[in-house]
Amino acid sequence: MTIQIEKPQDFIKKEADELALLFEISQILDRSMDLRNIVGPVLETISNLTGMLRGTITLFNRETGELYIEAAHGLSPEQQERGRYRPGEGIIGKVVESGKPMIVPRISDEPRFLDRTGARAGLAKEDISFICVPIRMGQETIGALSVDRLFSDNVHLDEDLRLLSIIAAMIAQAVRLRQESMEERQRLL
Repeated sequence: MTIQIEKPQDFIKKEADELALLFEISQILDRSMDLRNIVGPVLETISNLTGMLRGTITLFNRETGELYIEAAHGLSPEQQERGRYRPGEGIIGKVVESGKPMIVPRISDEPRFLDRTGARAGLAKEDISFICVPIRMGQETIGALSVDRLFSDNVHLDEDLRLLSIIAAMIAQAVRLRQESMEERQRLL
């Protein structure tokens, strides 16, 4: 096994790329008060700037008690519609229930990985990694941000987890600001 050591310029470029990604996402989150208009572009930006294959933002519906895909990148509308879970069910449900992130290096090795969407049918599942982080507002987990990535010894899934956790916190803050704005509007009316 060969250990690859990052050169200082590689590390600096990676940090600069991460900062550019976070800046771009912050710009997207400021574009609209309607969350539905911005979560798709956030996922697309993550994919374009990190090379992640598919991504979803899954939210908890308090009325139905179900998790549903609010936005997706790399999934058809039919696949997106099939992505429904209960808290504790599958990886996404477990992340929302526990409020703790999960990394699945190879989805073929994880029996809790359900692939309800069917987006990975026909793909070599041993080559796909899955990262899922909670979207939390205070002590409450309101959803999850998840991505697929091709498995590789050169990919540092812990670093991806750290970056996605930051993005999930940014999304949660955007949700909170929109909720406060809607509540204030209701009070004024």
